[in-house]
Amino acid sequence: MIEIRKGKEPVKLLRYRQQNNASYEQMDKDVKEALLEKLLEEQGHICAYCMRRIPEGKKMPVGIPSVSIEHWFPRNPDSQEDIGQGLDYKNMFAVCSGNRGCGNKDGLTCDAHRGNRPIKVNPCDKNTLHGITYTSSGRIQSSDPDVNEDLNKTLNLNSEYISLPENRKQALQMLINEVKKNCGKGDISLYCKRKLEQIRSLSDHKPPYVGILIYWLEKHTRKN
Repeated sequence: MIEIRKGKEPVKLLRYRQQNNASYEQMDKDVKEALLEKLLEEQGHICAYCMRRIPEGKKMPVGIPSVSIEHWFPRNPDSQEDIGQGLDYKNMFAVCSGNRGCGNKDGLTCDAHRGNRPIKVNPCDKNTLHGITYTSSGRIQSSDPDVNEDLNKTLNLNSEYISLPENRKQALQMLINEVKKNCGKGDISLYCKRKLEQIRSLSDHKPPYVGILIYWLEKHTRKN
């Protein structure tokens, strides 16, 4: 998971919100399409939570979208608190299918597994991301107990059902192979620094599971 920096909301969303009785549930299709397009561009076409590529490169079950809009503060919380979160662009992310349609609750991830439960970890709040680390086996974790609960249980981001740890591990191994190929047995810190700058400079179409790549590169970059 990496920090998402929100830009300006789409004009269509702004105009829609200014209408009388505007609500997320009644939002026109063209407004949602413009919203999703902006969110995907902003996030580099990766899921805000698990960092899989979205839209996913697989055929989805009928009626299940490969990408959807997630509200960090639940749109319809159990408390029924309404602070306009349904149409607040800063409260919205693009997320993957969450493996909906798998027929197994343990196989769900991201918002599909979360439901309406509140979470502390927020891709827009770098303070909640600060303690996130990755193991060599590709598992994501946090030194903050509440965030760790979000990652492992609420969002199910270490799901073995869809091999999330293994996919992260493979993405990291590809990066390590690239570094070894270009640096041999020499000092890799300068190459890692340049690679880190390159990855961070990417706006659209970030590499899937980029969080573990940034984490590893930061560890192997020369400290100034």
